[in-house]
Amino acid sequence: MLLQLRQLPFLFLLHPILALSVPMVEQVQRAEELLSSHWLSQAQTQLRERLARTKDSIADVRQAKNVVMLLGDGLSITTLTAARILKGQRRGGRGEEAQLAVEQFPFTGLSKTYCIDEQTPDSACTATAYFGGVKTHSGTVGQSGSGERVESVLQWAQRAGKATGVVTTTRLTDASPAGAYAHVSRRGEELEIARQLVEEEPGRNLNVILGGGLGKFADERRDGKDLLAQWRESNPNGCFARSLKELRNCSDATGTLLGLFSDSHMSYHLAASKELPRLCDMAAAAIEKLERKSQEDGNGYFVFIEGGRIDHGHHETRVGYALDEMLEFDAAVETVIQMTDPRDTLVVVTADHSHTLSMSGYAKRGTPILGMGAQQRDVNGVPYSTLNYAIGKWQSLDKDGRRESPSKNPSPHYIHGRKGVHSGEDVVVFAMGPQSHLFGGVMEQNLLPHLMGYAACLGNSVTLCNQDTDADLTA
Repeated sequence: MLLQLRQLPFLFLLHPILALSVPMVEQVQRAEELLSSHWLSQAQTQLRERLARTKDSIADVRQAKNVVMLLGDGLSITTLTAARILKGQRRGGRGEEAQLAVEQFPFTGLSKTYCIDEQTPDSACTATAYFGGVKTHSGTVGQSGSGERVESVLQWAQRAGKATGVVTTTRLTDASPAGAYAHVSRRGEELEIARQLVEEEPGRNLNVILGGGLGKFADERRDGKDLLAQWRESNPNGCFARSLKELRNCSDATGTLLGLFSDSHMSYHLAASKELPRLCDMAAAAIEKLERKSQEDGNGYFVFIEGGRIDHGHHETRVGYALDEMLEFDAAVETVIQMTDPRDTLVVVTADHSHTLSMSGYAKRGTPILGMGAQQRDVNGVPYSTLNYAIGKWQSLDKDGRRESPSKNPSPHYIHGRKGVHSGEDVVVFAMGPQSHLFGGVMEQNLLPHLMGYAACLGNSVTLCNQDTDADLTA
């Protein structure tokens, strides 16, 4: 079938009537992709292939007691490069020689991010892939294309007795964090997502919940539910925080930790009050809490930490905000590295999707990454910036439609759109710790939870603990 699909464009040239068969081929392929079993089986096949090709070259028999997954929402490769330069320039250097925290990771791969219905994905279908191992429709969280509920790797972790947590700078009901615990056909059903977080598994069993979105739990509701009151009743020993000070005061609490630091998304770091925690503060609080719980029961933990507003900066085509959010994410990664032991903790850093930011031209070494090089001019002598977006709501055009110097906005857009949009190229995966060698090469995004599950012996499929048995490949 694969060979026939690859040959189709050539065959059409010879036999145009064959084009009539394409809808049938697409319909058969799509029917398979609607099922969870298709993606789970595919990922397990890929996992076995990776095990086979690395067993003779890398003898890593360590099991991951803990797993930390960090996600930079919208973290494209260009964003990584530009943020690295900004990091160095903020420290007084030329910039290009700086290093991000992920550059300490020994293994790097690429993840293919498409949905079953879109070449360029959104944060909902990607969350279902990297949490649940199943690709689905754009806008769908925790369900397959046919509507089956998809379990997340956090639920696998809870079944194994591990402590679990979710940390984000967005609303906790936004698509990415929702993928850890929710099941909805439309990501916009955030009131329902909030209900599932408080009332259903695995949400109600989370030990750490930190982010924004207070309004979805109380003020914005029309069903009479006060989910915050319900959480307090279900967690009498829990600690609730609304500020950095309160978060720090929760450090000695024995119960579950809930922090809601904004009615909606948390503020951009550049615009945030110092009374609110940074992402690195929340990451540190989460690791501290989960490590303490792990020491009590000996089972380890799984935590998801998201720098969610990188994506928002790009959608607003405010590249300075996007890069600053990336450096906040970088600080969180550094915090995790310092607080964990690579001998027993697998740390995975990746993105859900890319953005259309490009870094172009021949700027001289040390040129301000958020500015323009004097030598960068088009054929008409008009300067252009190093960083540009393919699509956005602002174009550097004068009243006659001719391009003008982007001095007022150093990140103009080629195509006029309502906002910045995602792009469909692969995103990077970084890994360190037990079984991190499995994260190299190019992979489907829905393989990620299976790799983490393998390393930490989570779920019902093949793992480090049962790799010599006939595990259920579609469980």
